[in-house]
Amino acid sequence: MRYFKKVSKLGLAVSTLALSTLALSTPAHADSLSGKSWQEIEVLAKKEGEVIFSVWYLQPAWRTFVKDFEQQYGIKVRIPEGTLDGNVNKLIAEKNLAPGKMDLIAVSADRVKTLDTFDVTEPLNSLPNFEKLNHYLQGVDFGNNAVGFWGNQTGLAYDPLRVKAEDLPQTWQQMEAYIKNNPKKFGYSDPNGGGSGNAFIQRAIVYTSGDYDYQQTEVIPEQMKKWETTWQWFRDNSANMTRTSSNADSLTRLNDGELNIVAAWQDHLFSLQKQGAITKRLAFYLPEFGMLGGGNAVVIAKNSPHPAASMLFAHWLTSPETQQKLNENFGVRPLDSNSGKKDVLSFSADWGKAQVQAFTKEVVSH
Repeated sequence: MRYFKKVSKLGLAVSTLALSTLALSTPAHADSLSGKSWQEIEVLAKKEGEVIFSVWYLQPAWRTFVKDFEQQYGIKVRIPEGTLDGNVNKLIAEKNLAPGKMDLIAVSADRVKTLDTFDVTEPLNSLPNFEKLNHYLQGVDFGNNAVGFWGNQTGLAYDPLRVKAEDLPQTWQQMEAYIKNNPKKFGYSDPNGGGSGNAFIQRAIVYTSGDYDYQQTEVIPEQMKKWETTWQWFRDNSANMTRTSSNADSLTRLNDGELNIVAAWQDHLFSLQKQGAITKRLAFYLPEFGMLGGGNAVVIAKNSPHPAASMLFAHWLTSPETQQKLNENFGVRPLDSNSGKKDVLSFSADWGKAQVQAFTKEVVSH
């Protein structure tokens, strides 16, 4: 009996030692930063020595881009593979882990409110110059738990050798005339394969079926019935327009000379040109009839294993200096507190889903 008592005491001592060691080695949680100065956070960040940035696009290019941060602070940045949906679902699924496995997560602007609902992100208002950062994109007010870091813009890409600048369609009426007078020389992507085409379709809805507040969450069947005018417009012009399979397909056909003008993402065009995939001759412009502008935000997991390093990386990512470097390296627009307020807004998530489904049924499958 005494033998078992001795073993029990020994086991208790070992367990206590193990727990003490674990407590010393376990990274601090995000709430441990409360009340700390920015200088103290920076010191803690360097002690953590590592941060995970979950971004769903251009991961190889990002791994090169963040080397400036690594050299400046001596903190390793890990960028895992992953999709937008996968990263968001992982963050929510692991919300009760202590600590979790995610630090910073890039999300599209429309996902910010979803994450707020699940209470999985940490306030960022302790960032230096927080008020001067971006807090509004795609009609979404980010509040305190997200800041914009990637500004993108849809518009029209064209080949200056085939279309003179003074002949570019600017108004919707000019766009219609160009399509009619230049059969199969304008292209837009199927909305199931590319967001640039979807941006063009949404503008077509506004100009052919009338404007409406598509930021509302509730989808109104009566309003959707008005879209028949737009679907008929696409059917009537199908012989004069080219519907491509994706954003990349649109730009490839523009590059090859098949098309003169295509709906495109500015940053996507820039990226392909920088890679040498398409000619640098191609240009981009924003027509007077408007095209959708938006971007992506960054959040920090509430149970981040590297909370201080996450905060420091968010500060670096959103700083004016890094925003300018993002513009130079990826072609995105630098963001600040004024960005996004004058953008043409995309439909809300529910309206957008209904619109793509209706277009697919009434135009693609017609």
